[in-house]
Amino acid sequence: MKKIKYSILIPTFNKCEYLNYTLKSILQNDYEDFEVIVSNDHSTDGTEELLFKIKDPRVKVIKPPVKLTQAKNYEYLLNFANGEWISILGDDDGVLPNFFQTLDKVTKSYPNFEIFKFKRAIYYWEDVSDLYGDRVIFFEDLKRKEKVKNSRLDLILSLYYFKSAQDLPMIYTSGVVKKSLVQKIKKKSQNFFFHSIVPDYYSMIALTMESEKYIFSETPIFWVGVSKKSTGRKRNIYFDRNREQHKSSIDINQNLQLSGKVSKLLHKLGFQSIYLFEAIIKHPYKEKFWSSKFIRSLVYAGAIYNYVVLLRNPARIKLKLKKGIFIKAIFKEIKRYKLNKILIFLLFGSLYLFTPILRLLNKILVFIEKKTKFIFFYEKPKILVSKNRHNFSDFIKVNNFLKK
Repeated sequence: MKKIKYSILIPTFNKCEYLNYTLKSILQNDYEDFEVIVSNDHSTDGTEELLFKIKDPRVKVIKPPVKLTQAKNYEYLLNFANGEWISILGDDDGVLPNFFQTLDKVTKSYPNFEIFKFKRAIYYWEDVSDLYGDRVIFFEDLKRKEKVKNSRLDLILSLYYFKSAQDLPMIYTSGVVKKSLVQKIKKKSQNFFFHSIVPDYYSMIALTMESEKYIFSETPIFWVGVSKKSTGRKRNIYFDRNREQHKSSIDINQNLQLSGKVSKLLHKLGFQSIYLFEAIIKHPYKEKFWSSKFIRSLVYAGAIYNYVVLLRNPARIKLKLKKGIFIKAIFKEIKRYKLNKILIFLLFGSLYLFTPILRLLNKILVFIEKKTKFIFFYEKPKILVSKNRHNFSDFIKVNNFLKK
């Protein structure tokens, strides 16, 4: 079989109105050495008809023998990837112009690295104003040099909610991973890559546990699509109605339910600290440090602060409940694992006091950097932030605008 450089894997279910643009954004790139593999998870909305019309030989369509969960479809797809590099792309996401050329450049510049993570450009599809207001596009490239990042330090800061987990290494939209690293992880993990019901967050843990360094680029090459059908807005991840069929018909990890060692209630709220920690608990060969009382204390302090932040925009809290129930759930976990309450609330207090100050300072520094580059004719930043849906009704139109 001919060697392929890049495998773009797209798990899809009932999102044909977005998938059409996802595929166009990839195929419109002037590049040949890649494959796109779409796993149509028994869609009923016209997805099959859309895929049937595509005659490009670089696009391959597969279909699991039975309906899968999101995480299981990710795992199923990985078995078909032939490329040297792999990325899993959401079916309402896309890529920017010069996607593959940028990848060629960074992989050549850093030949000893197996993980490349890119700053996200965000496209807000229609009907998400309840959570995000009337924004349509956020694209920002400050023309900074790539950075070598310490994945484990970044994980600790993300568990503490001091930094966004979206900047951690991942195999999902905004991350590209060498296939050999994926195979190495699978070999050490009962031949499965994913071991948690939130696959993007689990990939952060799997990659961090196996690789201490990664390259972070602040040049966006992925569109992260936010739509009314985005998985992050739903709680379907907790249901696996076809589990019994999976046991007999397909070689898929059967251990993809919650561990029971993290509050299910807190997990359903959608906090990054809890998602990450649940993934750590499910990781088959983690070091003891990562499930220690200290890490768990960081996680609960981070979750409390995350909740306080989200209270400013309650619509973004995934599970609607009274504040008292949340507080009760936290104290129940503290008691269950015999944690130090004073330590947790000191950690929370530090976040509450210092994080806003540090984020404000960072905003000021970024503002100064933008202005300085414009004034002194350094390589100019590219910034596009827009609420204009008429001109930018999809990210293909944004790509065409950026090309100019």
